[in-house]
Amino acid sequence: MDKPDVSQLDDLFLEAAETERKLPAAIRKQKMCSWPEYPQSWKAYGYSEFQPGLPRATPKQVDDFDKALSLGIKHMDADDRRLVWAVAHSAAFRERGAKWHQIARMRGLRDGRQIKRRYMDALIRCYYDMKYHEEDQLLAAVF
Repeated sequence: MDKPDVSQLDDLFLEAAETERKLPAAIRKQKMCSWPEYPQSWKAYGYSEFQPGLPRATPKQVDDFDKALSLGIKHMDADDRRLVWAVAHSAAFRERGAKWHQIARMRGLRDGRQIKRRYMDALIRCYYDMKYHEEDQLLAAVF
């Protein structure tokens, strides 16, 4: 991904949010010394359905996650970063995409379309900031 466009940046951040959920927890949970709660009934055996966990992240996904983190840190301000990661985590493992209205309510806004517009603006600003700094690096290499 040498010169990503805005839609590729969107895909990169959405995939990074899914990868972040696949990574192991930062703090390991300790074992507890009590018995788990279970229903007290004669038909309680096998009362819960098996819930498979998420698969482990592949090395390529971890590399792309690292790229997304560094792009966010280098080319976005704090508000844009918060918004982009909130939208990405909202859309992770969802076929219908982000929950625009829920993010808008969390931000104190009424309409999800405002959040969608601000999200696209943040990605466009990131794209042009990357492009601007790329041109500076090319000029520095020439002179």
